Amino acid sequence: MRNKIIIIVLIFMQLLIFIDCKKEEITDVTSKENLDKVIESEFKKYKKPGIGYVAVKGDSVVYIGAKGYANIHDKKEFTPETRMLIASTSKTMAVTAIMQLYEKGMVDLDEDINNYLPFEVRNPHFPGDKITVKMLLTHTSSISDKGYPASVFYLFGYVDYPVSNMDFQEYYLTQNGNYYTENNFSKNKPGTKFSYSNVAAALIACLVEHISKMDYNTYCKIHIFKPLGMNRTSWFFSETPKEEVAIPYDNNDATNPSNPFFSFPTYPDGHLMTSVEDLSKFMRAYMNGGKFNNYQLLKPETIDLILQEHFNDSNEHQGLIFFKTKKGEVSVWGHDGADPGVSTEMYFNIEQKTGYIMFVNRSGCYSKAIANALLKYAN
Repeated sequence: MRNKIIIIVLIFMQLLIFIDCKKEEITDVTSKENLDKVIESEFKKYKKPGIGYVAVKGDSVVYIGAKGYANIHDKKEFTPETRMLIASTSKTMAVTAIMQLYEKGMVDLDEDINNYLPFEVRNPHFPGDKITVKMLLTHTSSISDKGYPASVFYLFGYVDYPVSNMDFQEYYLTQNGNYYTENNFSKNKPGTKFSYSNVAAALIACLVEHISKMDYNTYCKIHIFKPLGMNRTSWFFSETPKEEVAIPYDNNDATNPSNPFFSFPTYPDGHLMTSVEDLSKFMRAYMNGGKFNNYQLLKPETIDLILQEHFNDSNEHQGLIFFKTKKGEVSVWGHDGADPGVSTEMYFNIEQKTGYIMFVNRSGCYSKAIANALLKYAN
């Protein structure tokens, strides 16, 4: 009996060693083959419709690829050039635009936003307190999304929202506005509490428009997209070939989504359509002193200002729109995004100059294993 027990224990130990070795083999991503294994394993595990991913080191792409489908019904493959709605990762364009104007001396981060808007914004609970540009950039403005439910303001279909962001903001933030409610501002004193706000982030684009005398869409084309070579990046459906955009599969429905595309008035907070390849150009500019494609997107000192903690309440390590977090053992700056049928990530380590981007056209579909593997491989 004792011998049988010893044999069983030995078999069990060998099994543990085998499992551990298999685990080590997959998590060792010093080779492209092992990185492929991690991605393939996670892709099957989570039954993703499609996924695009890229790892970068310095100003170079070291790994790029895609799996699955952008359109399951038509068997259209997801590729690194496939455009996808990237949800809140879009907000990184807003801070870039306003900081370009900051570099030109056209905006002061500590000034009242009313100096840069065609309408006045005040929290009715604190009418004597100004809301500053920096408060918008750090989600401490006291502007709330509670009066902005998706069920009311999302427009489903491949059609742009008929109300402009500027008009929406005026209707939402001024007391005589059509969309004004008591829920549109919190009871927190401006600048004192972190509270993530899509409306406040999109208001940054209104500042850009009023200061530059140029609509935000055009501004981004001229000062961000075109000079970086982001030729497959756009804000509006009317400017984007539908066949180039991955279908967003919501509620895990990967077979027959009904009217899957959507738009909303605050498009600068989450309606950018781009590819992992295009967005990597933008990320590489941030990783390399603000420069890519021989274009100085931002000065190095401006990048440093953006990527420092401006508000830390122990839970949030908030820079200017970008925030700091950890991927495995690596500290990274970046942003992610979530919307119906959309899961996106863009993160990088500024010291190691390594980073990754991952898009999945399904709701709530993130993979720590893939994220960590991409960063390890890049390094």
